[in-house]
Amino acid sequence: MRIVVLSDIHGDIKKLTAFGKVLKDCDLIAIAGDISKHGDLKEIEYIVKEIMEINENVLAIPGNMDGKESIKVLEELGVNLHCKKKTINNLDFIGAGGSTKTPFGTPFELNEEDILNCVEKHISNPEKTIIICHTPPYKTKTDRTIFGFHVGSRALKSFIEDKQPVAFFCGHIHESANIDYSGNTLILNPGPFRRGQIGIVEIKDGKAEGKLVRK
Repeated sequence: MRIVVLSDIHGDIKKLTAFGKVLKDCDLIAIAGDISKHGDLKEIEYIVKEIMEINENVLAIPGNMDGKESIKVLEELGVNLHCKKKTINNLDFIGAGGSTKTPFGTPFELNEEDILNCVEKHISNPEKTIIICHTPPYKTKTDRTIFGFHVGSRALKSFIEDKQPVAFFCGHIHESANIDYSGNTLILNPGPFRRGQIGIVEIKDGKAEGKLVRK
């Protein structure tokens, strides 16, 4: 199974043309939040529909900038994964949108326990599970700010270490586009799509391999 991971679109889809073939040919597009600039629901709807014109196989969660009301929009489009589980190609996909608390008071922030609960209550077969969260796990290559601070979720990090899902996709920290591993779990932050960054993940025999692509 080939998955293209997008995150932090922030209202800018100029790069859709550049990645058109990659998006069309994959089995699934996973959107890891911050679809809009400032939570405009019509903007979110428009962007997701544009992506679905290329490939209708889409799962998405809202980011901290999208606001809680965006969940309803994603649900109406049939792509919402926030606090839900969907099974595709014998893999369980589980999602949690929003982010942990920030200094900026953004529209959709949650306690770590709330984010963890969204994921934890749905997991049954970790060896066949992929997690999509906007928030990265703590102290990995995917959660370090430009000032060098690790700002990810400690609860999610412990969860990954304990459960060992196949892969964990995230975003949120723009400058921390990277790939890391926790045991056998692939952790991937593709970086901002608005800057032409995506992740491509291949799942084969229960193992995940990823790469970052920029155009």
